[in-house]
Amino acid sequence: MKLKLDLHVHTNASGDSLIRLDEALIEAKAKGLNGLALTEHGTPSKVRGFTRGVLIIPGLEVNTLIGHVLVLGVDQWRLKPGLKPIRVVLEEAKRLGAVTVLAHPFPRTLIPSFILRIRQSGLDAIEVLNSGTILFPVSSRVNMRASLKFNIPMTAGSDSHIRRTIGYAYTIVEVPSIGMEDILESIRRGLTEVYGRASGLKAKLEKRIHGKRFEQFSPL
Repeated sequence: MKLKLDLHVHTNASGDSLIRLDEALIEAKAKGLNGLALTEHGTPSKVRGFTRGVLIIPGLEVNTLIGHVLVLGVDQWRLKPGLKPIRVVLEEAKRLGAVTVLAHPFPRTLIPSFILRIRQSGLDAIEVLNSGTILFPVSSRVNMRASLKFNIPMTAGSDSHIRRTIGYAYTIVEVPSIGMEDILESIRRGLTEVYGRASGLKAKLEKRIHGKRFEQFSPL
């Protein structure tokens, strides 16, 4: 079976997002999504499994020395918020059985040596489509080429901080079941298809005007 998942969403638990959980669930259903990954800043979402018919994958977004990393499938996390070496983050993620994804990697995907380092580090995937990325068409093509060249699984997510952009980018994951472990393993194996579009300047302005901003998570 195939699941349609937005694998990068922030609720107001992140501090800089305007989205309440109930709003995220309503919007996910309206967009035809089977589920969302709640990737809160610094500390993981505590919501897991089906909520009002929407599958919630708990997770967080971590600030590392090589960029922001999504950690999917965890509702606990020992590391304190702040800039971390990628090795430390990957060790904690592996201990918890999580999937790790390099978020919004452009323009670093223009550098082959950087992508080779990503591959060798043990990261599970890269987010090739991120609706909030500047120069979305260009960045998406570059990211996908890097993913294919180095055989790194790809994901897509909206990086939503406002409700209406949920589902603007999403990942189709082929799974044998709707169990969390099967979903995470399918992402690791690259059983994914990616689709999406840019959120646009208006969405960026909405977030900037109305959302609280954390300095440590300013755009790379």
